[in-house]
Amino acid sequence: MEKEPSKKTCIMLVDDDASVLQTTATILEEEGYTVLACSGGKEAIDKFNGDIFAVILDINMPTMSGLEAFEIIKSKNPYVPIVFHTGYDEKEKRANIRKNFRPHAYVVKGSDPEQLLDTVAGAVESYKNIVENVKLNEVLQDRNRVIEEFNRSLEEKVKKQVEEIQRTSRLKRYVSPQIAESIISNGSDKYMINAKKLLTICFADLKGFTTASETMKSDDTVNLLNEYFTEMTKLIFNYGGTLDKFIGDGILVFFGDPIPFDNHAERAIRMAIDMREKVQELRTHWLEKGCNIDICFGINTGYATVGNIGSSTQMNYTVIGHQVNIAHRLQLEAKAGQILVTARTLTGIKDIVETTEIKNVKLKGIHKPINVYNVMGLK
Repeated sequence: MEKEPSKKTCIMLVDDDASVLQTTATILEEEGYTVLACSGGKEAIDKFNGDIFAVILDINMPTMSGLEAFEIIKSKNPYVPIVFHTGYDEKEKRANIRKNFRPHAYVVKGSDPEQLLDTVAGAVESYKNIVENVKLNEVLQDRNRVIEEFNRSLEEKVKKQVEEIQRTSRLKRYVSPQIAESIISNGSDKYMINAKKLLTICFADLKGFTTASETMKSDDTVNLLNEYFTEMTKLIFNYGGTLDKFIGDGILVFFGDPIPFDNHAERAIRMAIDMREKVQELRTHWLEKGCNIDICFGINTGYATVGNIGSSTQMNYTVIGHQVNIAHRLQLEAKAGQILVTARTLTGIKDIVETTEIKNVKLKGIHKPINVYNVMGLK
């Protein structure tokens, strides 16, 4: 499955509607993909090969439906991501298809082309990571066989352990333990290379903390923050989030790197809801001390640059970019107890989240007003 650097990523596109097939192929090709277009399920099965990184599949087709083609393609390669691109937009049909077939994603025809491109980009990134992990597992198996065959000497084993300990120590100086263990377990530093990825970014902040801290003893202030950060960190790691940094009484978290999740937006929202509930528990004794403090959130999904940023003496594994700024501006706009998210973050998970829409919100530094959503809870 190894690809040459100059070779474009190949996407298989299957649709019996020639107009849709041509239009969608043009959109994908303009994005830089190589498109293998097929007018039916039988043709797609005959032409499917190991060079394909994702399949965009119509459902309602003559002779062989997309659902039949889905099962056959998955039997050939269970890892390849398949995106249903169809006119079925009824909620009940979508839910039934997701339940019984578990595609990578479901995109309704006629929707924003950016949604399809973002979905394909996520599918390709996910498949590349799967391929990389398969390779790494093969390498690991080969190494284990060598160890069993030649029974390495005690000196070599000790040397290897020392090198790994040193490597772990270096990584943990500027990344979270979660990231360090992920890199070590995969035997690769590929995650530490700066890249632009589709992520969900979350800013959390304590409303009223600055005012409350003015009347608090320094020890009480430190104890409150330590208690707060301890509980929030547990929830962040529980949902697979990457803890970027603490900013005063604020927290920056992102999802989707270095561990790729197809549902990183859902994980971020579920985390925020749990964090809000935990803060309500903590508020019980905060209020007894005269501290009227509550949490608020800003969450956004989009492409951001992630990587090591800093100096030779101090590095941080962090995210930067316009989409990060939007998440921060949302958090500044949020009132106590609010979880404000963008429409893009809700894409694909509206069925599980209860929200109220806030129209024409003017965010600081963002020229055009946008519609945002306040997350009330899970449905």
